[in-house]
Amino acid sequence: MYLYSCIIGTFVFNEHLKLKEKILFNDKEIIQNYLLLEQNKELKTEKKLKERYRIEVIDITHKKFLNVLDFLKDYSENFYKANIIITKYKISTSVNEDNLIIQTIDNISEIDKVTNILVKRLREWYSLYFPELDRKIENNKDYAQLIIKKDKDSLTKDLKIKFSMGASLRKEDVSQIIELAKHANSLYLLREKNEKYLESIMQKYCKNLNFLAGTLVSAKLIAQAGSLKKLSLFPASTIQVLGAEKALFRHITTGARTPKYGIIMQHPFVQNARKEIKGKAARTLADKISIAAKLDYFKGDFKAPSIKKEMEQKFK
Repeated sequence: MYLYSCIIGTFVFNEHLKLKEKILFNDKEIIQNYLLLEQNKELKTEKKLKERYRIEVIDITHKKFLNVLDFLKDYSENFYKANIIITKYKISTSVNEDNLIIQTIDNISEIDKVTNILVKRLREWYSLYFPELDRKIENNKDYAQLIIKKDKDSLTKDLKIKFSMGASLRKEDVSQIIELAKHANSLYLLREKNEKYLESIMQKYCKNLNFLAGTLVSAKLIAQAGSLKKLSLFPASTIQVLGAEKALFRHITTGARTPKYGIIMQHPFVQNARKEIKGKAARTLADKISIAAKLDYFKGDFKAPSIKKEMEQKFK
């Protein structure tokens, strides 16, 4: 007797390779048994049928079994249904930390773009009413919060302004400006929540990279690479210019200067380096990021503090 299992069920054939018995899987069993088949483990149905018959597990590549595979044509609907179930399962389980990191950092970037546009409009609009505040407060978040918390008279006293050049607007006019400030402020709060959430994921998923490069830079590198796995396989020279693809393409097509850095320019280590050694600092940081990404992807030890110390000592 011969036994054969696939994603739709387990089948038993007699010595003449004629179908003797079959056990078809239900929807739940299709997923369970599919996972066991991938790992070459014994199914419950196989164990059950082996106890009932003297069975030899057949190799379907064997010549004498090839003709028997024709019987599977009668189960085309079962295969169709099983394949849909397995595909849905694979899609649902394909979501991982990489996807969450990419979506979150992209959302933070889009929030930044939207808030910058809104606050630009807010500054222009509120300057009709109180233009002095625009020059005194440079930080956009602080600007929006001040408009919400204090009225024109309070701000005039705080800034020690004797007379404002702004127009005397009606209460309903000012209320519309304040409403815009509230919406802008709510986006700043949303960004803070997103950043805290992102940091919690990064701390668990890639703590070496997160410690060395910081949450936002690390997340942007993963998003640009496509995943932590891809980032860990990139050479340091590629990591160095991630995010500078346009400049790199311009160099290839027009012969313009080669970009020295991309996303890692946002890291304080590169930002604070002297102009003449920024390129060298970027190369060193990219090299250490490459090591950190490999440690995280291949489940290595937490060595980021010693890597960071070594990097800083080199440029001290």
